[in-house]
Amino acid sequence: MSSIPGPGGAPQPNPYQQPSTQPPQAPVQQNPYAQQAPPPFPQQTPQGGPPAGPPGFGPQFPVPTPAPRKSIPGWAWGIGGVVLASAAWAGTLFATGTLWASGDFGGHAYEKDLCSVAQLSSFEGRYEKGTEKNDETKYSSKRPTVDQSYCSFDLKDKESTDEYSSTYITYNATWHKATDPSAEYADLAKSNEDYDYEGSKTVVTRLDGMGDEAWLTTETGDTDKELNRMEVNVREGWFTFRMSWSDYSASSSGDSKVPSAEDVEKWLVADAKATLKELR
Repeated sequence: MSSIPGPGGAPQPNPYQQPSTQPPQAPVQQNPYAQQAPPPFPQQTPQGGPPAGPPGFGPQFPVPTPAPRKSIPGWAWGIGGVVLASAAWAGTLFATGTLWASGDFGGHAYEKDLCSVAQLSSFEGRYEKGTEKNDETKYSSKRPTVDQSYCSFDLKDKESTDEYSSTYITYNATWHKATDPSAEYADLAKSNEDYDYEGSKTVVTRLDGMGDEAWLTTETGDTDKELNRMEVNVREGWFTFRMSWSDYSASSSGDSKVPSAEDVEKWLVADAKATLKELR
C-alpha cells in the first residue's frame, strides 16, 4: 500500500503498513557538476534586425486532442482512430500533396525572399535605404504546418542630421497550414494594447478594405504624443501579414520630428496593399 500524501504533496507514514525488512537505502546524491538541460525551443531574434516587438503574431500550433472517455473500450478507439486517421491522411495527401490540410490563403503564394517583393515606394519621399550589408535582414522557414517569411529594412531619415537614428520597416508573412487563425486573430491584434510600457500609449483600431480583417496598431509617447511605432496586421483566410514602421532615435537634439501618424498610416497602408498584391 502506498504512502498517503500530506500537505504540499509530501508523503505521510501509513499506520497500517507492515514494517519493511529491507535496510534503508542511502539517499541519492545530486551530482553538482552535472550540466542542466537547456530550455526547449529557445526563441531567437534575427541578427541585424530591429528589437523584437511584442508577441502575438507568431505561429500557432494545434492543441493536442483529448484522450477518449474510458466508457468506450480502448481497442474500439484504436481501430476507429486508425481508420479515421488513414482516411484523413490519404484524402489530404491526395488533394494537396502534403500531410496537413491547408486553408485558403487568399491567393497569396509562399515567397522565400520576402524582401524581393516588399514594397516601399510610399516612404521613399522621406527615407532612403541604408547602404550597409546589415541594413537589410531576411529569413524564411518552410515547415509541414506553417510557412513564414520575414524582411526588414533599416532606413535613414532624409530630414534628420542624427547619424545614429534609424527607422525600421519590417514585413512578416505567415501561411498557416494546420490551424485556422481566424478565431483568435482579432484578440491577438488587440493584445498589442496590453504591452504598453512606461512613457508610451498603444491603441488598436479596425481597418477597412484589406483582406478578411485588418487592424492598425499605433504607439505614441504618452506625454509628447510623438509617434514611436505603427503596424498593419491583415488576415485573409489562413494567411496573415504584418507590416510595421518603428523609429529609434539615439538623441533628442530636436533637429527634426518624426512624421505624423496620419502620414505614416497612409504610407503603411499603401505599401502593405502593394506588397500583398505582389504575393498573389
